[in-house]
Amino acid sequence: RERRDGGLMAFWPWTDARRRRTARHEAGHVVVARALGAFDLHAVVYDRPNAANEYGRFTGMFDGTAEDEAVILMAGAVASPGCPGPSDLGQVRALLAGSDMTVGQARGEAGRLVRRHRGAIGRTARRLVPPGGGV
Repeated sequence: RERRDGGLMAFWPWTDARRRRTARHEAGHVVVARALGAFDLHAVVYDRPNAANEYGRFTGMFDGTAEDEAVILMAGAVASPGCPGPSDLGQVRALLAGSDMTVGQARGEAGRLVRRHRGAIGRTARRLVPPGGGV
């Protein structure tokens, strides 16, 4: 088993709307990871970008396939369109190098799982950044 970390790079102005998008992005990772068998999952949305210039981060334990891990990483961007995770995409490309799965296929599978678990993603995002929780 290996601990995996994913972070969302900061390059936007930090507003309440961005915090909510970031929360949905991180929640997409966490909920899809849980659906694929990951455990010990944690997510955080920072009050301001951290020292590594990230808005949020999720961590968890996962011992599945590289393809499933790529799906987990794609789930953030699918759950929160317009909330890019450039570090996520780079990790997905590395995970799928030499695989029969393409980035597009990973995105498609992430989309299916995000749609299936939409309610849980919304609830998780609201716990990360409660409504009315300002910057």
